[in-house]
This record gives sequence, C-alpha cells and structure tokens, in this order.
Amino acid sequence: MNQEKSPGRVIIVHHSEIALKKGNRSFFESRLRTNIKQSLRDVPGVDVRIDFGRFLIYLEDFVDIDLVVQRLKQVIGIASFKVAFKGSSDPEILKEQVFDKVKHLQFESFRVDTRRADKQFPFKSVEVNQIVGARIHTAMKKRVDLKNAQLVVNIEIFNKQVFYAVDSYPGERGLPVGSTGKVVSMLSAGIDSPVSSFRMMKRGCQVIFVHFHSYPFTEKSSVYNAIELARKLTVYQNHSKVYIVPLGDVQKEIIIASPPKLRVVMYRRMMFRLAERIAQKEGARAIITGESLGQVASQTLENIAAISEVVDMPVLRPLIGMEKEEIIRSSRQIGLFEISIEPCADSCSYLVPQRPETKARPEQVHAAEEKMGDWQALLDRALQETEVEQLDFPE
Repeated sequence: MNQEKSPGRVIIVHHSEIALKKGNRSFFESRLRTNIKQSLRDVPGVDVRIDFGRFLIYLEDFVDIDLVVQRLKQVIGIASFKVAFKGSSDPEILKEQVFDKVKHLQFESFRVDTRRADKQFPFKSVEVNQIVGARIHTAMKKRVDLKNAQLVVNIEIFNKQVFYAVDSYPGERGLPVGSTGKVVSMLSAGIDSPVSSFRMMKRGCQVIFVHFHSYPFTEKSSVYNAIELARKLTVYQNHSKVYIVPLGDVQKEIIIASPPKLRVVMYRRMMFRLAERIAQKEGARAIITGESLGQVASQTLENIAAISEVVDMPVLRPLIGMEKEEIIRSSRQIGLFEISIEPCADSCSYLVPQRPETKARPEQVHAAEEKMGDWQALLDRALQETEVEQLDFPE
C-alpha cells in the first residue's frame, strides 16, 4: 500500500546491529547516515537526521516516495523503515488522523502497534492502541488480529513527538558498508564470488573488486560480465573500484614451466599475489574469495593451503561451508544470477587439464615456480597493464 503524496511525510528508519555497539554506536550511526545520504544524493527535497536512536528522513511533498523506498531497501544496515506522518500528542485527535489515512484502504484485519520510547508521554502504549484501534474497528467493522493482521498501524512516540504509519518495509540489515574497513574481492564472472562480496558488504566492508582475465588468449566476455556484476553490487555500497588485471602472459609462462595438473593451483597462487599487492595499495586488510570447500579441484583443503601460503594477509571465504544450491539461491535474491550464468571464458578455465591436481604438495608448487624464472617481473607487468573502472550509484 503506497501513500498518496501529501505534506508532512517522514521516513522513520530503524537500524540493524548498531544498537549492540554501545561505546562505538555514534561511529556506526554516522556511517549509516552518510550511506543513506549517498543513496539519495540525486533526490532533492530530502533531509536525513538522527533522532533518539533512529533516523528521520524528512521529505518535501514533491519527492518521489517510490524511488526513496526502493533506494532505502538497498542500504545495508537498515533493519526496517516506514513512511510516517506527524501526529497529535492528543490520542483523541491522533485517532482521527490515523482513521483518515486508513479509511480508503482495503483490508479485513488490523492491529495497532505503538512504541512509546518517551516515558513522559501521559498515555501508555496499550492505551494508545485501544483508543486508535477502537476508532477503526467501530467505523469500519474490521477484525482485530494481533498476530497476522493484513494492516498494521505503527505509532512511534519519542522525544516529545508522535508519528503514525501504515506503510512499513524490511531493510537489508547488517552493518553499514565502510564501518569495518576495506577488503579486496577476487571477482570472477561466475556465481560464487559476487555472492561472497555481497556477504562481506553486509558485514560492513567496503569491497574493492579485482578481476583477472586471459585476453587475448581468450575472449574478453568475462571482463564485461564482471563489470556488470560489480555495477549491480555497487547499488549496495554507492562507489566501487574494479581492477581489471591481465593474467595471460603469467599463465603462458606457467603452461611452459609447470606440470599440466598443477596449472590451476599455479594460476591461483599468482592471482593471490596480485590481489595482495592491490590490497596493500588500497589500504585493504583482507582478501575475499568465493571458495566453497570441495566444490571444484582448486578448493580442496590441500589446494587451499597451497594457494593461501603466498600471501601474508587474512583470506576470508564467506561461502566456505555453503552448498551450491544455497549460493545460487543467494545469487537470485541479490539479482546477480542471470548475469553470472552468461557464458564466458574466465582466466581459471584457460587450458585447464582434464584431471587437475586435488592435493597439491608444497614441494611440487615450489619446484614449479622455480622453473618459471623471473615471475615477479611478469606480475609487475600485469599490474602496470591493469585497468581500473570506477562505478558509482546513483550514477
């Protein structure tokens, strides 16, 4: 149910985990306020304030409420929000204001839910519920249902103010993006790594994307898909960088010097080194991957250990214990799946043997790297030839 446009609208935003932060609460609130303002920066007539542990977004009467609602649904850190109106502190007047909003709506059952944070208010929550609810029930003959009501009238009383609302929406929850630091995500054009990136955004991380490609030895389709995935994810963090790293020359040297069955492990070791150097440049504190234990040959415990040993910073794997169907379900929910299944050749699929090594031993990979010669120079050149794409939302 959408409210018709009228003066006095305010959106009341309740945050998710910030209330648990105690001494650091103001920092997280400030970060969330900044993110809300960023998501609405192209919408005139909007004023975002913090008031008594909640956010109030005041809207001029010309503001497109549907656009604001859509944007707020994508702001990580919001638990829920509602489109509200300023009400009277006199329950007898308040009941008429609420009734005027609901009398044209279609519903069979309802309840009134009052939150009274201001304990100086002379009426208790249950009394407000009874007064307002009796007006609706008597005039409209609608059934009161305290558990599964079709219409919920929300009334909030705080800081000597009264607001009422009938439109409520769930948020993305989590911690505000940027509140826990930067991470670098090794972004493929597939299903897993975009989901792992999103999960780290919900833990408050600003995610910098690194995509590896094998062009001109393969087509460039993976680059286009990865950028489109990053663009979709930028909706949740407002600004993104995508490092597009050419890996073809490094892979060519690996193919010459390494046993075929070790190619994937060797590719990944070089990718991790490059991702670490980009992370250091960006001030990021960890590397993120989309690995799920046992899903493919490079994701066995032995191979994960052989690959991870090349970096000195934490490697976080948000999907490590998830099944493929769970990951696909998450991808669909975020709106990434259709892009992720577009056919393309990613860097790890370049000249992969039919039976890759699943239990790489350290001495194997060390010996293979010694035969590669000056692979550090290859990594330096790959970074020099790296392109950076800047993405913003709203554009």
